[in-house]
Amino acid sequence: MTTTLQKTTTAREVVKQIKQGKISLQEIDNLYFFKEISPGEYSIIPETRLQIRDQDVDHNFIERQVNKNTPKHIDPKYVIFFPSDVYDTDGTLFARAGDRKLVGGNHTVGIEIQLGILKSDAYVINFDTQLGGVISEALNLGNLLNNREKETRSTKKDDVRQIVIQKMLENDKKYGDATLRKDQEQAILEDYPFITKAMIGQWTSHNQKVGGRRKPLKKWTGPELDEAWKHYGNQEQYEDYIILEPRTVPSWHQTSISTLVSELVSDSNYKNGKPDKRKFLLIFYCSNQTQADDLAKTKTSMRERYHRIELLCNIEIKTEFLKSK
Repeated sequence: MTTTLQKTTTAREVVKQIKQGKISLQEIDNLYFFKEISPGEYSIIPETRLQIRDQDVDHNFIERQVNKNTPKHIDPKYVIFFPSDVYDTDGTLFARAGDRKLVGGNHTVGIEIQLGILKSDAYVINFDTQLGGVISEALNLGNLLNNREKETRSTKKDDVRQIVIQKMLENDKKYGDATLRKDQEQAILEDYPFITKAMIGQWTSHNQKVGGRRKPLKKWTGPELDEAWKHYGNQEQYEDYIILEPRTVPSWHQTSISTLVSELVSDSNYKNGKPDKRKFLLIFYCSNQTQADDLAKTKTSMRERYHRIELLCNIEIKTEFLKSK
């Protein structure tokens, strides 16, 4: 991939050069960021997105913009190109050589793909030469761009906190001290006027050896849930199971149980005075961050309650959980 290179080392400089027209637009293929799960239905490829928010994409927001059908009013996309493999401070692979990741315009590309716009302009930023090969600068670029894009939601405090955490991790690995440098703190305060020194102090005071960034919550769309349902239905291990449609975690002790009982005694399953199938698969997903944070505790409660139901009804219940990140 080629791009018009301007020598920079920080996200702030990249944004400044974009505003000054020193970095040129180039046409890219929007389908690179999606997989087609059915005719006209597309699912996000998570590996092509660089996100630091608690929620990766707001599908309701995209739908509202698609209904407006005003593609000329949509801002261009911003893509980071990775010339070589990149590893995070904990040794995990962050990007492979040749990867392109959307850092700004996640909603733009979602709107465009639903409007049938398969190619459109984007700013392509080289991770090595324009962001200094630093992950925190890539994350900061996304937040700085979100502060100015017309079609996305604005940057929030927790988005900035994720950048602070990443910078501390990088400082710890490079200097042996996670403390933010004065110039790093000052840059954050200048870039995000709604952030105060007290906030940064609170984020950094708990532990200098911070644990890492929180990945954004995966938001499941209707077509994706249908695909997951079909996926389990095609597995040999579940061929003699009644598989309920995927549902949110909080339903585990309410509608999930009532639906299970209803299916157990349904006309299609209750034959010759007894149920034909006594095995059930329940599929769950988290719809908000609190559900994801509490999932381990919820799973324990599930096992206890479902075991009682298994004994009472002489049935077998298995659960599967769709990924939250």
